[in-house]
Amino acid sequence: MMEPHLAIRPQGFDIEQLRQIVGQSCLKDKTQFIHTSDNVLELIEAFGQLMSREEIEFGAEPLATLHVAGMMLYMLHHNDLSSTQVQRTLFLQRCFDYMACTEETHVHELCTQILSLLDINDSDIMLNMITCCRNASPLGTMAQIVSTCLLWAMLDKLTDLGFDTYRLRAYPELMMAIAMVNPLVYLQNYLHSLNLIVRVIAALLVAGPYGSTEKLRNEVGVPQDMLEFPNADAAVLFRWLNTIVEELRDELQLRDGHVQERMIVLETSCELMKLVHVHLAEFYQRLYSIADFEDDGFVSDHQCDNDEDFEWLL
Repeated sequence: MMEPHLAIRPQGFDIEQLRQIVGQSCLKDKTQFIHTSDNVLELIEAFGQLMSREEIEFGAEPLATLHVAGMMLYMLHHNDLSSTQVQRTLFLQRCFDYMACTEETHVHELCTQILSLLDINDSDIMLNMITCCRNASPLGTMAQIVSTCLLWAMLDKLTDLGFDTYRLRAYPELMMAIAMVNPLVYLQNYLHSLNLIVRVIAALLVAGPYGSTEKLRNEVGVPQDMLEFPNADAAVLFRWLNTIVEELRDELQLRDGHVQERMIVLETSCELMKLVHVHLAEFYQRLYSIADFEDDGFVSDHQCDNDEDFEWLL
């Protein structure tokens, strides 16, 4: 369990981290340009030239280094974040699409190499990776597969699920993590870890059942039931999140060194609750016929205003 005094929002990577990680990789000799420029667009252009000339060979190690470079440059902290967003996103997509191969053994080896370069024992790195994987997953099939496998690896790291391979998993396996994380214990003792767990679960759902899975089914042949999150499991997740939110409501009155972190956990939990709520709204409307729906299909916000509003879901 990770509980250092570190960032609670993604801070991005810095240029020296990029230089250190890529400089120790198998692409060290091909990427000396990372030491001569701090400009993110110049670095993207230089990596792009390597791909255009096909100087990066097929194989888990060189491709993993390219993917890491793509993720780090996408998340590189610099002064022009908004103006470079499009270029960084296209570069990230291009890195994942370069010599893409969705064969399961290759994906496992690729993720193994990525995680040897990006140490998820460092929770700041994990926080950046969760954000990057969530944003990368809609960019293409390879990005979706690798991002999802990395997210499962991070959830395993946080909850000790005992996974031994990096691969796509059935979404009911999220329930194992939920069962192992007592919200009351984590809110008192492992707030930073709870922040990461909620974020990685949200990213997994966005990368899978709450996102687009058509290409995974049609292009890769992933079975439909592998990509679904059952209503019963979603209800359990909602109750788990509701416990976090209700407890945090009471704890927000405490004036100690964790006020900001509690606010961030509340924010991330409410965001995930909203995703799950949309998933469950139609199901519970049909089951109980009591939800007050607005024209856009969402349950009215006023239902969240008091402690008794979600008793119908328990």
